[in-house]
Amino acid sequence: MEINLAKSQTTAPAWFYGLAVLVTQMDGGAVSTLLSAVTKEYQLTSTSASWMAGLYTLLLVIATPVVANAADLYGQRKVFLAELALWFAGALVTYMGPTYFVVLLGRALQAIGDCGIIVMSVDAMMTLARQNHQGRKVSLMGIMSGLAALLAPIIAGMTLGISDNWHNFYGIMCPLILALFLIGCKVLPNSTASATKRADRAGAIVFSAGLACWMLALTFAQQMQQMGVLVVILALVGLAFFVAFPSLESRLTDDYQPFLPVKLFKQRAYRDTLILGIIGGMFFAVFIYIPTYAETTFNLSAQSAGMMLTSPGLGSIIGAFVGGVLVDRLGNRQALVLSSALMLIATVTISVTITSSTAFLAASFIMGVGMGAFMSAPLQVVAGRLAGRGARAEAIGGISAGKKVGLTIAPLLMATSMDALANSTGLTLNSFRSIFIIAAVLALICLIISATMPLSDAN
Repeated sequence: MEINLAKSQTTAPAWFYGLAVLVTQMDGGAVSTLLSAVTKEYQLTSTSASWMAGLYTLLLVIATPVVANAADLYGQRKVFLAELALWFAGALVTYMGPTYFVVLLGRALQAIGDCGIIVMSVDAMMTLARQNHQGRKVSLMGIMSGLAALLAPIIAGMTLGISDNWHNFYGIMCPLILALFLIGCKVLPNSTASATKRADRAGAIVFSAGLACWMLALTFAQQMQQMGVLVVILALVGLAFFVAFPSLESRLTDDYQPFLPVKLFKQRAYRDTLILGIIGGMFFAVFIYIPTYAETTFNLSAQSAGMMLTSPGLGSIIGAFVGGVLVDRLGNRQALVLSSALMLIATVTISVTITSSTAFLAASFIMGVGMGAFMSAPLQVVAGRLAGRGARAEAIGGISAGKKVGLTIAPLLMATSMDALANSTGLTLNSFRSIFIIAAVLALICLIISATMPLSDAN
């Protein structure tokens, strides 16, 4: 069937972005299912195997601001298609990878190809929608991301069960990404770019180098006893890059497009939004520990314990839709306050009723609704409206990168708390209770910031 584009259309149809998010986000949910098979094939240590996800997250954070800046500078069509091409190349390399090093190379390409898909999709949804429907449009991307997180372990598990070869998961992904690329060539319009602006390459290099140093410092901090000196060196070098960055940006002439929307950082509302993005990413890390908590506390098998993620997972999908509706009907502040309150109530309930599986299923569903509503639409809509059309991808990209930074910080904090409360036989109830108490504190901070941040320019 012929797909026609109106000349005035500035974005592709919403269904295209939804499919792109659904397919590309499946990787994150599949890795945990595939990791044991990867470890067995290449005979890896747990530390070496962790780079399967760790390298992906590292490059995802570093590349997101770069790709967001490129989208604003060169236009969405070129950058979106380049992202899909890189994702395809990465999936193909991972599928064919004869050694673990080659697989990591494929994962690196995938990360760079993935980092801008959601950012540009959210940007497109805000362009497509009227002002009072932006929340619901943006929340569609959150819904598709949540569906990907639920479907990916099932598809990965079926692939392993049928073929006993984890590479085949990426073999399945390749034709799907190729189909998206071909559809994108047809439906993505030739968007107007900042043709008169020059790229701020020096700013991109300095900021990315600082971010890389800090992300590596956070990664190695999980082995502080062995890597303590390296962590300190990386932190100091990263700080030096970040100190140099504002001075570098202040010298840019008008014919350059700043690497980051510096004017936005002067607005308290955007700074608060970035903080909320980081804290939201930290809160999401609770999901990492739910299977271990369920297996230990409720005496479940590993497979049954993993199924306990279904409750908060379904809640997050519903919450993504709810968040969009709240933004459109009640406004950004009310959406953030109500979702933060749900997260707080749910985590406090779980920490108090730590041994009740029934209470956990109910409270974790509410926690998922709150988290889905919080992460799906309000933060992106606030950032996008504050930035305006010309720098919207960069502003949304900052929120996306902040979430990944939070997701890197939180496991270090939570694992330290759990280990501190363990005894000679292993983790205790108080160990698991501590992660939900930490999550409750994070939700309370979100509630306070949401209630007090100035949002008049984002409404």
